[in-house]
Amino acid sequence: MVKIITGWSNKGGSTFAFVNLTNELNKNGIDTTLYGPHDWHLDKCKSDKTSNLKLESDDVIIVHFLTFNSKPNVKQVILSSHEKNLFEVGKIKPFCDDVVFLNKKHKKYHKDYKGKSTIIPNLKETISISQKSDDSIGVAGVIGSIDENKQTHVSIKRALEDGCNKVIIFGNVTDKNYYENYIKPLIDNVKVIEYGFISDKQEMYGMIEFVYLSSKSEVASLVKDECETTGTTFKGNEDTDHDGLSITNEEIIEKWKNLLKI
Repeated sequence: MVKIITGWSNKGGSTFAFVNLTNELNKNGIDTTLYGPHDWHLDKCKSDKTSNLKLESDDVIIVHFLTFNSKPNVKQVILSSHEKNLFEVGKIKPFCDDVVFLNKKHKKYHKDYKGKSTIIPNLKETISISQKSDDSIGVAGVIGSIDENKQTHVSIKRALEDGCNKVIIFGNVTDKNYYENYIKPLIDNVKVIEYGFISDKQEMYGMIEFVYLSSKSEVASLVKDECETTGTTFKGNEDTDHDGLSITNEEIIEKWKNLLKI
């Protein structure tokens, strides 16, 4: 059995990615369960809370955003990295057989890690080119968690400086102090509107013409990929300029199968 164990299962890019991976592996006949400490993932795939996790000797585990003191007594341990400075692979005590990075730039960042590694990008979301409403013309979206790293306020100001008619903020507040000091003063409910987290991505991208992203650190932006898929103009920065692999979801799953030896 494949067990994906993440240290973060609340709303966020990595959780979306692991939910998608869990669902696709199960569709391909590979019994997979996603374990995490939060509740958000529980109704989105075959899943459970980390507190209910029991490891068996024939398990293959994919670990994210957490560590073990030593390699668990399982068949194979894969560390799946979705971070840069928040989780530096080369600085943790080795406990895995392989590390999965999302792209070459991501792997290069973790240059201190000298062990075995594989590059496998995230699965692409199953959304299509959005039917843009007339109301979406000139409207910018700022998508993602609202915190210091995402630099949400910079994206809002960039959109306004570019002459956008309206800026809609989609995302949860993960840093209250940052929100109070940098975001709340910008919200006027006319040109800058706080919408909150929206799970229907097709609906979200249908509301906007542009997306602005100004992160200080970004590994492999799902938002950037979603903009390409939905025909939405992406306005990023140098930290969102990651290299990608032009491969299908089927090819991505084959890479996982090869790595999992299934």
